[in-house]
Parts: sequence; structure tokens; C-alpha cells
Amino acid sequence: MSQDRRIRRTQKLLGEALIAVALEKGYKNITIQDVTERADIGYRTFFRHYNGLDELYLDLTRERLDELYEVLDLPQADKDIAGSIALFRNAGETIFRHIQENQENFCLLLLDDSLRFILEPVIKMAREKTEISFSSLSEKNISIPIAANHIIASSFALIRWWLENDMPHPPERMGEIFADLIILPTWKALTNQ
Repeated sequence: MSQDRRIRRTQKLLGEALIAVALEKGYKNITIQDVTERADIGYRTFFRHYNGLDELYLDLTRERLDELYEVLDLPQADKDIAGSIALFRNAGETIFRHIQENQENFCLLLLDDSLRFILEPVIKMAREKTEISFSSLSEKNISIPIAANHIIASSFALIRWWLENDMPHPPERMGEIFADLIILPTWKALTNQ
């Protein structure tokens, strides 16, 4: 048990150091040595846990996303547009609150263009989860994959804007904007309501 705790502690220190150094220098400009020095972890110890920086960052990103999906509990869409929009406003607020609480990690992921290789699988996973959320709709004016792609692409653009502009609105307001700007118009196009 104590070994598991030590492993988790080492991985946490390496992850925090990776984010800090990458935000200072840019991800493509950092080395494993930069990260291990910042974490105060031996260089060789790094390789007991990870094969490289990409693997470490991918692990960090998966953890943040797993946490987000745990608290998010995406609603299933149904025919009651008013009820579903309220649920999606709450989901939007949850998304933006999680991003605010993990701001450094999301700034690195969304604002450092050298991390596209990490962002693409994240976007794919989000599209798949959105398709599942809309799968119970019986009336489909446009296909669910097209709607899911639009929602996710627009959502990531909105999140990126929010981060680039130093989060000018609180998560509650961003949840409303998310629902009103992205979900409601897509819903209407999807269901003809």
C-alpha cells in the first residue's frame, strides 16, 4: 500500500512539474530533465513510470477528463426541450467549473498548438459521449454524428475563447452561454422543434 502511495505521489509531482514547465517554456521546448528537476525526482526514476513526456501528459489528460465525466453525468436528451436545456445548462456550468479548477492543465491542452496529438483523441471521445447522449431522440432532422461534431467543435472553441480571454464570465454564465449558443440551436436543427 505504501508503495502505491509513493508511486502516485511521484506521478503527481511529475505531472505538476510538467504543467508548470510547459506553461513557462511551451511543451515542445521542454525536456524530461526540466520536468524531473522541477519535481525534484531523479531522472532515471522518471523512466520507471513513463516512457516519455508524451505518455506523462496523456496520462494527466486522461485523469482530468475522467474526473470531468465523473462529475458531469451527461444527461440523456429527450423530447422535452425545456427540461433538457436546463440539464445542459447545468452540464455546461459543470464543464466550465471543472476547467476553472484545472485551468493550468486545460490552458496547456487547448492553447499550446504542439499538443494537437493529445487534443484529437479527447475531441473524439467527447463526440462519442455526445452521440450516446442524443441517441434516444426519435426524430432526427440531421444525423446525430453531425450534431455531435458541431456541439463538440463549438464547445472546444468556446472553452478556448474563455481561457484566452482570462475567463471573463463565471462558470454559471458560461453554462448558460453554452446551452443557448450551442445546444439550443443544434437541438432545434436536430429535432425540428
